[in-house]
Amino acid sequence: MRVKRARKVRKYLRYYRTCHGFRAPYKVLVDGNFLHAVSQMKLGHAKDVLAKYLGAPSKLFTTRCVAHELKSMGAEFKEASFAARRAEEVKGGPDPPTPAFDSVVAAVAGDNAERFIVCTQDEKLRRKLMSDSAHVPVVFCHTSGLQMEPPSDATGGGVASQSERAGGLSEGERLALGQEEVVNAMGGVRTNVRYKKPKARGPNPLSVKKKSENKRSATREGGGGGARTSPGTSPTDGPGMHSALNGPRWSGNDGGGGKKEPSRPAAGRGFSMGRGRGLSFGGGG
Repeated sequence: MRVKRARKVRKYLRYYRTCHGFRAPYKVLVDGNFLHAVSQMKLGHAKDVLAKYLGAPSKLFTTRCVAHELKSMGAEFKEASFAARRAEEVKGGPDPPTPAFDSVVAAVAGDNAERFIVCTQDEKLRRKLMSDSAHVPVVFCHTSGLQMEPPSDATGGGVASQSERAGGLSEGERLALGQEEVVNAMGGVRTNVRYKKPKARGPNPLSVKKKSENKRSATREGGGGGARTSPGTSPTDGPGMHSALNGPRWSGNDGGGGKKEPSRPAAGRGFSMGRGRGLSFGGGG
């Protein structure tokens, strides 16, 4: 739940910063019952609690009527009265003994020109502030911690959900600029923006590039240059190498009609290099 509350207050403050010009350090206007609730719940100093909740430094303000009201309420509100004395006073406004309710409403009158964040436990005052102006963020103290009321002029989630007026170019301005109003097929939205149609492009020339002749000839020369042999064997082993080096050897009589076929060298017979023909075979014996 803490994570959800932190996300909510970040979203609400981002809305107030974007739409209504609130900036840190925030100016927080507190009344007597809020200060009393913070002291009763033992949350700590109101300034530190609000700075932690809002995620930015804050300045505490109160009215003279709120301080006068707390001073006259007895020993039960003594700690809240001390906290109100440490806060800065709002300039102007009604003088005591005007009710604190009216002094808070007067401080945020005129669309909250001072950009106060009001902290109060008075539910009647909260409803009054939310209905009178959308420029007043309201914070109250709950049993689980501080909470902020959602913005009254945001009817959905996010800034784009608030009611917006379509204030495009007038017909005379479009004619002066030489623009035509185009109706978008999606939802009938009218716009002056024209999008370029994507051009038909061919395949990537690098992906269809043919191999050059030099690479092909190098591949042929390197791939077929020599016979592959298994490790531990001589390159002259086998009948194919024998016939290639010394020519075919025929078995049987030539005149007897015998079948001529190349004969393999007998086991144990090798060959040695000699002068003349280059290769000579000898007996293994």
